[in-house]
Amino acid sequence: MIALGHINLDSFAPTEKGAEEDWNGILEAHRLMTRFLIRATYGDVNDAEQAGRLAANRRIGVGHLGVQGFLAKRGIRYSRAPESDFPFDLELMSEHVRDEARSYAFELRISEPVKVTTVAPTGTIAKLPGVSEGIHAIYSRFFERRVRFSLADPDQADTVNKAFAQGFAVEECVYDKSGNTAVVVYPTKDKLVAEVEAMGYPAEIVESQDELTLDQLLAFQAMYQEHYADNAVSFTANVPEGLDLDETAATIKRWLPKLKGTTIMVDGTREQAPYTRITAEQFAQYELTRIEDGTDEECSTGACPVR
Repeated sequence: MIALGHINLDSFAPTEKGAEEDWNGILEAHRLMTRFLIRATYGDVNDAEQAGRLAANRRIGVGHLGVQGFLAKRGIRYSRAPESDFPFDLELMSEHVRDEARSYAFELRISEPVKVTTVAPTGTIAKLPGVSEGIHAIYSRFFERRVRFSLADPDQADTVNKAFAQGFAVEECVYDKSGNTAVVVYPTKDKLVAEVEAMGYPAEIVESQDELTLDQLLAFQAMYQEHYADNAVSFTANVPEGLDLDETAATIKRWLPKLKGTTIMVDGTREQAPYTRITAEQFAQYELTRIEDGTDEECSTGACPVR
């Protein structure tokens, strides 16, 4: 068993071009998350064997989300991060977590956690603050987001009807043969792109997964595995269709000894996927029915308002 928690690095990034990141806040967040997760190991566990292992290992996992935002707002491209100062930043954060875990365990008179840092899946959690997921690069700067609604629920059905009236495309869910699920298609501009543009950076500084090679994607995961995480690093590499299989296999084989927790997802392998890439020109054509990729109280039902 492992107690997991995540630091939103994007929230500590500079808000103006050329400004400094909030290192006092970053380190304090890691300190507090470490203490919180160690306390979480005191939770009730019904199985006696599991409870014994939990008490003996005190395994925790302080992880990150909003990583690409943290980099982009410092003027660092995702593909260049392994060659920047970021690996040293990761080591500083990792050492801070380990030192705090050791100190707090001594204070509590318990065994020191055997593992303390990780990168867990944060796809859903990252939607709450509206930041990039885990350590991933964004899927695309512009895309269609498909959100599923149950027509058997009056409120959700009303949301679908309003979306259709506003000009959003509505599709029948191909995975629900009963016809009770509708899929609303929202043209979306990734929120991070708008934020870096407002800071004075070009949109291209936010590299999307289709602009990165598999080698660059796996190099980023390997950097986290080497310089930060002592648990596994959850990572999904979205790759385009039609890649040379031998070359792809050779790339994976070269990086695999340094990785733990890798998934390779080929585009186009899932019908009616949650995301579909579109161009900036296609996004501009939507005019009144376009939204930015963000979250607020109005998005609580899964349908964001028209911007």
